[in-house]
Amino acid sequence: MQPTFSYARRLALLSAFTGAVVACSSEAPTTQPSGDAGRANGGAQAGATTTAGSASQAGSGGTAAGSASGSGGANLGGSGSGGGQAGTDPGGTSSGGASGTGGGNAAGGNAAGGNAAGGLCPAHAQLCLDFEDGTYTGWTKSGNTLVVDETRHSHGTKALHISVAVNASGGMLVNQGAPLFPLPQKQLWGRMMVYFDGVPDGHTDMANAKGQGPANYNIGEQHDSIMLNYYAGSPATDCWARPKPEKKVPDKTWMCWEWRFDSANNELDYWMDGVLLRSVKGTGDGCLQGNVTWQAPAAFESLSIGERVAEKSTTTAYQAWIDDVAISNSARVGCPPAP
Repeated sequence: MQPTFSYARRLALLSAFTGAVVACSSEAPTTQPSGDAGRANGGAQAGATTTAGSASQAGSGGTAAGSASGSGGANLGGSGSGGGQAGTDPGGTSSGGASGTGGGNAAGGNAAGGNAAGGLCPAHAQLCLDFEDGTYTGWTKSGNTLVVDETRHSHGTKALHISVAVNASGGMLVNQGAPLFPLPQKQLWGRMMVYFDGVPDGHTDMANAKGQGPANYNIGEQHDSIMLNYYAGSPATDCWARPKPEKKVPDKTWMCWEWRFDSANNELDYWMDGVLLRSVKGTGDGCLQGNVTWQAPAAFESLSIGERVAEKSTTTAYQAWIDDVAISNSARVGCPPAP
């Protein structure tokens, strides 16, 4: 026999059931930590969203796994415990690696390996240039062949355009002093998007670091192949190192170039499009005389970016563009998101 209930009893049961449903639905949801977005040209920080930022803001995103999570941007991959791989959203957080930090140690690590994904201007970068305001505040121009224009760009609408005339050497932007220098770890990480319209046949430097004394660390190319270079003023200290196998520089293609210069250990790392292509630890492939240690200065004190052709061409003019520059004195920067 079915039990019967009075109208009041039915109303009480309905009220109790409704309260239980409301209580279940009001539990706090599992939230994804958002990154403290990076800066661009000293601009404002982006909000805590899960989308990549604009040309002047680095977005936050990614996900975190494990018992602990950290904010993205500052460490490009955040922190966390447990296995997994770094998140692909720029500037966000990610699941940790074996050491408990995403991607090893800050965006693919202080170690040479890893395929780091960075924002347009990660929070731990001291310097960023997207050229959208038409200037390069904080940098000094060396050479008169550099302009900011709209002929090509990786993101946004503008980039640094370097024109190298026949029998000319191009030009560089130079940065010294705060906020980048002095380097607390005596290491310098950088990233820029690079585009060639005509790859110079001779030796060309695209990024250069130096300090007191004649020693220079350079990344660039020679005979349209990637080449790392050490030079300290003599044939015995004019040295090179190339990827193995040799890496040709693609023409008319945007590339992500990254580097790490380490004066404490005489080391240099180079990545293209997130892939480590060459590490120098003390010595490279050879020098014009012998094969000496790439003895860095006690501390790097300046950084130059641009296109400086050391072996001028008497017949051919070249052009190059640089965009999405990010420089850090604490950790690898990583490539920007696809435009």
